[in-house]
Amino acid sequence: MNMSEPATGAENSSEAPSDQGNRNKMDVDTPVSEGDGATDGVKEAGMEEGTSKNVQQDDAYNYTQEGQLFTSEIYKIEIQNLPKHFGFKQLKKMITNLNLKPKKVKAVNRATYAFVTFTCEEDREEALKVLNGHKWKNQVLRAKLAKPKADPLIAKRKQDSDNDGNQAAKKSKQDILTPEERLCNAVIPYWNKSYEEQLKLKEESMEQFMITLGKTFERQTPELKPWLITQRLKNDNLCCELQSVIPSPAINEYRNKCEFSIGRSSENHDNTVGFRFGRYKGGTVDVLEPTCCCNVPSNMKKVAAAFQKHIRSTGLPSHQPQTHKGYWHMLVVRMTLDNQIMAIAHLHQQKLSEEEISKQKKSLRDYFVEGEGKSCLLTSLYIQLQKDRERQPLEHLWGEKCIHESMMGLKFRISPEAFFQVNTKAAEILYKTIADWCGATKKSTVLDVCCGTGTIGISIAKNVHRVIGVEMNEQATHDAKENAKLNGIDNIEFHCGKAEDVMPSLTSTLENCKDIIAIVDPPRAGLHKKVIESIRRCAYLEKLVYVSCNPNIAIGNFVDLCRRISIKSKGVPFRLVKAVPVDLFPHTPHCELLMLFERTLCNAKDDQASEDNAKEENVETSEMADDDDDVGTDKTVEESDAISEDTERNAISVNKKSTHSGWAFN
Repeated sequence: MNMSEPATGAENSSEAPSDQGNRNKMDVDTPVSEGDGATDGVKEAGMEEGTSKNVQQDDAYNYTQEGQLFTSEIYKIEIQNLPKHFGFKQLKKMITNLNLKPKKVKAVNRATYAFVTFTCEEDREEALKVLNGHKWKNQVLRAKLAKPKADPLIAKRKQDSDNDGNQAAKKSKQDILTPEERLCNAVIPYWNKSYEEQLKLKEESMEQFMITLGKTFERQTPELKPWLITQRLKNDNLCCELQSVIPSPAINEYRNKCEFSIGRSSENHDNTVGFRFGRYKGGTVDVLEPTCCCNVPSNMKKVAAAFQKHIRSTGLPSHQPQTHKGYWHMLVVRMTLDNQIMAIAHLHQQKLSEEEISKQKKSLRDYFVEGEGKSCLLTSLYIQLQKDRERQPLEHLWGEKCIHESMMGLKFRISPEAFFQVNTKAAEILYKTIADWCGATKKSTVLDVCCGTGTIGISIAKNVHRVIGVEMNEQATHDAKENAKLNGIDNIEFHCGKAEDVMPSLTSTLENCKDIIAIVDPPRAGLHKKVIESIRRCAYLEKLVYVSCNPNIAIGNFVDLCRRISIKSKGVPFRLVKAVPVDLFPHTPHCELLMLFERTLCNAKDDQASEDNAKEENVETSEMADDDDDVGTDKTVEESDAISEDTERNAISVNKKSTHSGWAFN
């Protein structure tokens, strides 16, 4: 499955302004970031590629200067006078339809302006020429040059230095805390609360989300108001039954994966391996060893300490997020319950020769295989080089290529970049709850959408007729197939591709399946609208289990699943039946939320009538357009007819496949 952990790590990211995208896989309570820090002067060669303390540290725009890595911020424009209501995709489509070549497009929420960057001055000038005076959605646009974004680290530090009053008070409060307390506040904010109190806070948070969801249903789907009234009366003012949070069996040392930053400590020691105190834009990039973090296993801490000792002897300084100079960037450590350990070192190669890179690889391997690091008992060792902003393929240096985890009586192989829930013991409970809620039988076909390495589908495969997994990551799909073989599962298949590309054609092949259950475990942003449409239009799919790590962001998915039938929302809608939080991340505010959606498809007449009404409304629009003599009438009629025909085909298709329709809920 794609990353389904909360965003704390991403929020603590220490990236400087750049065009490099965020990592797709972030872990919940690990402040993950690019490396940082200046050289300690270990060697003159290190100083050349490292950082100098005198490098224009007060210039928030130094990163745009000649000699720095390329950034499209230097070719930026602002588009003004945009419509009050428009979508980001609409804006991007408008720009590309004008044959412009944008690098990045940033629309500001609820604003009538946006920013666009380009890769060269010629493209920017062309955009200014074309967009100035262009009419879009009855608005005449204006375009002008825009200033690059200020480096958030330097901007924040400058702001702090300019504020002597309140900031001084805040700093004095921070100064009272030890470095260890500051790090725990950043990485595991609930570290000083009892576990009972943590669970209570998480439950209250989910209750608040359910209230928000109910209000969203009421606002965006007014037809659900009678149902909402009944649900609120039954469920203490909530839109569905919310069960008590399921606690984690492991509270301390539960993480099976950590991404350790490499940078300068607050005591000015370079190549410190650990976690950051906060975010780059928060004005800090200092790193502290993870010794105080109770969620990190002691064996992981041992590997981090050993790696720190090694890289401090290499003569290569840590990589800086501010200047993009330096070398050692990050250490990823993965481990299993039986202490198989994989380490992945990340190194920016900068201008190192192939000979120098080979020397670093050999030195790293020898240290962990024959030297002091041997006591860490690594199972697998990798290195990943990065040149400019491009990550190179992983290189296996020593040991096994994968590690293997045992869970629910099954074995799963974990490759370096494969997603696996960070709390193995709590994941077992999550998967067992999913299986219980599915209520699958030997006649059931299960769709495992965003399946990752196939853990959920494989765990229930022996109790169902067939499992079909969909995953966009090629390596994860390969791992899923290998995991199925490893466990002797032969009633499961995996399709590699984006869910929005695979699902429409896949669901159309399931006409003969009479009992379909969907399990979705998408990234925190949720499912693409096309996936929701495919699920709703899938005949005989009556039950959907949704796993969300950030329901506030994915709330649009829940509404779209429950909208009434219309031209845009075809197929019988679902209703939310119950939800339960599962705590996979003790000592943090985060948890997974499991949600069960159901629909009883029992009355085809209601469904047919709803779709016919939608069709008739559209035909009326077509007829009105036909009577209109204004310019563009032919196009309007053509589009309306096309939509009407599509609606009719869908209504016929859905009802030929099943007698599904209507609601069978009180």
